[in-house]
Amino acid sequence: MYATGAFIRKLDAVPGWHEARVANLMVAMDLDGMLSGPSDKPGPIALPPEIDREHAVVTRYLELYDLVLSVKTCEYYFRRYPFNGLPVSRHDHLSNACELYFNRIYQFKERLKNLVDAVDALVPKHGMQFGPFIKQFAKEFDLEIRARNQIHHFEKFRDLDIERVFLTGMHDTVYPNKGWKDEQRAYYRKVTKEWAQRIRARGALLDAFLEAVAEALLRGCPFLAEMSAEMMADLDNSPR
Repeated sequence: MYATGAFIRKLDAVPGWHEARVANLMVAMDLDGMLSGPSDKPGPIALPPEIDREHAVVTRYLELYDLVLSVKTCEYYFRRYPFNGLPVSRHDHLSNACELYFNRIYQFKERLKNLVDAVDALVPKHGMQFGPFIKQFAKEFDLEIRARNQIHHFEKFRDLDIERVFLTGMHDTVYPNKGWKDEQRAYYRKVTKEWAQRIRARGALLDAFLEAVAEALLRGCPFLAEMSAEMMADLDNSPR
């Protein structure tokens, strides 16, 4: 969203903001403590109240954007098994990767609520209907959210596919050299391929939700519409 870039430029005009950001970066990159002077991380800069509320909206949107990327990277946890020779079984790896994915979906819902709170604080009468939107998200991702709640409150995630990976592995332990290892590996590859494809499709759906959020913010938050128009004007006036 062009508006976020323009807003970051606006922050640089706040006295002390740019210097604090540079100082924080320097402290983070001082891996060996070679910088002279105190190495304590500088404290936060107090923004003017209105800009602070705008900042909350932008940062929470960016956190939502980052979370979509995190969901998409879950695909690659399924695409390879990096634990040969280590005490992490294939069924444990599969179960843990599923739980990571479910948690990321749940986090999207919670961060979406946090974003709505920030918008409400900035523009109390924005007129946007976020409630039905959040309910639609919960409906679309009902299986993932219910699975997350199960593992958070009751027990680790298991389904029929994971049980089959587990049982074929156990059979190979009890009856070695009887073909069970090949059976497990083949089924594991099949299951992980299906999960990778599923996450790719769900990631595309998350993109659609994120795009809808961005469009709603541009309509309901005047400062973002202004920032977007400013950035587009700069692009139009830039040398070709």
